[in-house]
Amino acid sequence: MDTGFVVWFTGVPATGKSTVAIIVEQELRSRGLKVENLDSDEVRANISPNLGYTLEARDENTKRLAFLGNLLSRNGVAVLITAVSSLRKFRDRARSQIDNFAEVHVKCPLEECQKRDPKGLYKKAERGEVSDIAGMHQPYEEPLNAEVVLETHSCTAEECASKVVEALRDLGYLSCSGEAKAPEGEVYSAEEEEKIKKRLMDLGYM
Repeated sequence: MDTGFVVWFTGVPATGKSTVAIIVEQELRSRGLKVENLDSDEVRANISPNLGYTLEARDENTKRLAFLGNLLSRNGVAVLITAVSSLRKFRDRARSQIDNFAEVHVKCPLEECQKRDPKGLYKKAERGEVSDIAGMHQPYEEPLNAEVVLETHSCTAEECASKVVEALRDLGYLSCSGEAKAPEGEVYSAEEEEKIKKRLMDLGYM
């Protein structure tokens, strides 16, 4: 059985974690890998909708994400997890539990994140409706030794995704996971591009 791995995208809200992960997902699928893209908000909504956003609740959510990631990766799946996961101890715990693990720090200035605001979170903060945004109201601890650092305000989502895939290749995760190279010069089919666009629209990025 192929060995899976977990790519953990971390960063404050609206840095572009989900956008980059979706493109990485399609690239890995084009190489013949089994892939699961676990968006923290989607997992929270479907598994624990009553879980809040206190540090304790964030701790519990990252525990569940790490458990799912470990379970899937042990069974040969390439797992992408997008989660703010605001404290280093949350991410370090996941790393300690998962054999093949890569942390991706997705960075963007707070002012730019507030301009993007695809889910309207920062606008809610302006109206006083929320007061629990990591990096704004609650602490966000940047990774000290992430395998990949992406600065989404200075490179495109496609360029960022390429950096992630290159890092996975350098770490040996792709070669040990039955990588099937895509045809030369072909990355996405028209159908795959439409799927990416639809997913981005559903998430509010387009």
